[in-house]
Amino acid sequence: MSQSLPVADPQLADAAAALAEWRSTLPRSSRIPEDLWSRATALAERHGVAKVAVALKLDYTSLKRRLTGTGQRPAGGERTLPPSPAFVELNFGLPLAPSPCVLVLSDRHGRALRIELPRAASRDIAEVARSLWQTRP
Repeated sequence: MSQSLPVADPQLADAAAALAEWRSTLPRSSRIPEDLWSRATALAERHGVAKVAVALKLDYTSLKRRLTGTGQRPAGGERTLPPSPAFVELNFGLPLAPSPCVLVLSDRHGRALRIELPRAASRDIAEVARSLWQTRP
């Protein structure tokens, strides 16, 4: 017993008639064509989602999602995502110079060795550690 609002706008009336005609020709479980969704979202931008959803007998949430750009379905029926930017620059205000690599080696007696290496030399850390900790017969 849902009642639709009086359709005063001629474009809203045309869209309601087009949806009613489409609904009369297809089974209830069929998907609404994109051209009808496009008309509905254009009307929702002008008149509001609630009024258009009631007038066109559409699901409010589906219409709202399409209006905000989420959940749109192209002709193939697959969901599309909004295009992502090609490049995003993040500036955290950090210095451009890389931090040095710090190597701290200690033994069970509490002796420690601290070595600070530039970032470029960090690949040599494994070799330095092996040479310092290698057990000699």
